[in-house]
Amino acid sequence: MVRVFDPLYGEICLSSPVAELVLCPALQRLREIRLSNIDSVRMPGIANVSRHEHVVGAAYLATQAGFFSRLSRRDAVVFEAAALLHDVGIAPFGHLVEEALQYKSVKFNHEKKFATLLEQGGAKELGGVELQLYAGHESGIRAWADRAFGNDSDECLGAILASIAGQSPFGGVVGGGLDVDNLDNLTRIAFHMGLEVDRTLPLRIAASMLESKGAGPPVFSASGVEAAREWLDLRWRVYSRLMLAREDFAGKAMLIFATVNAFELGELGPEEYVWTLTDREIVERLLRSADGAVVQAIRSWLLRDLWPVSDLWWMEGSAPDFSRVYEFGKVVGTSLGRPCVAYRITDKRVRRLSLPVQGNGVVEIGEEPGSWVLGVVSAKRGAFSGDENRKLKAEACAFFGADCVGEEGTNEREQAGLRLFE
Repeated sequence: MVRVFDPLYGEICLSSPVAELVLCPALQRLREIRLSNIDSVRMPGIANVSRHEHVVGAAYLATQAGFFSRLSRRDAVVFEAAALLHDVGIAPFGHLVEEALQYKSVKFNHEKKFATLLEQGGAKELGGVELQLYAGHESGIRAWADRAFGNDSDECLGAILASIAGQSPFGGVVGGGLDVDNLDNLTRIAFHMGLEVDRTLPLRIAASMLESKGAGPPVFSASGVEAAREWLDLRWRVYSRLMLAREDFAGKAMLIFATVNAFELGELGPEEYVWTLTDREIVERLLRSADGAVVQAIRSWLLRDLWPVSDLWWMEGSAPDFSRVYEFGKVVGTSLGRPCVAYRITDKRVRRLSLPVQGNGVVEIGEEPGSWVLGVVSAKRGAFSGDENRKLKAEACAFFGADCVGEEGTNEREQAGLRLFE
């Protein structure tokens, strides 16, 4: 066992094989990928928390699962390694660059991306499991698997990748609705945000997982259900802040604008495997863009000289594809006579969980999200006027065929255009 000092859990231990896996280039790349999708202005504590910190925490939670001690040595390493590797295929700035690719109808799912690498098509398309490059090195995962599992390396690596994709043997605990990824992610963000949070909460929920059901959710103890309710309450508190942080909303839209435009110019094409870059590397590429608007957007974003944001509207129903949101931004830009970028966020404050409980069937808690947040930013300086906001709201309802069920208006500071350095 190898000791690690974690800011959320304190002194923790990882198995020797997984501690060795942490040192592989593919995992070291995650030191340069943020956990949050943007380096937040109003929540500086989460601005530079890395995905690396998060995946180490997720791997530790795997070892705290109630059924972990009953696993064979091989299965224990498979499970712990899957938890550690679950984010290894993530794009720069987390889900934000994934969303930018979806603006152009390029489908990207980081959890499935890495899991497809051993499939014939995926290996042909992406160069196999060793394509994940960092600092001029291959991922190191294949060589690690050979050392950790010997002649069983192919089978064990396949089990790891299948678990990351939400399949057997540990998909429900690594890639499910209430898994070690979600447990660590939410609690870690809450902790770094400065919210009052019980740092034992993810440990208690993990310990309540009594049996892994492969691709299905694990079997929980009765105490796990009550802890899961606490987790849902924490989720509401965290995402109520994250979703409506207006400066962060502007920053996300600016980064998406720059990424989409660079993608259209072929400066960030799929052939360059955007998903292997780090946050720093993609910013450097955007700053070298041939498009002056891209360069200016990134320079302004780096200085937090942010573009003005419209009102934010809660829209009823399921969130539309990002390609539709991209189209809406183009339409309203023409309508208002100012360049616009639309952005939306699915309501992440709530989640519906179906938890198998030992001796008590399946217990349903939480609720399905029924709305999403929409807003528009513009490179043109000057706050959105009341007339512009009313027009945008009406056009959004018509364009998406959805009712507006609430809105968040601007404040005086934001009426000045979100300029933080005046």
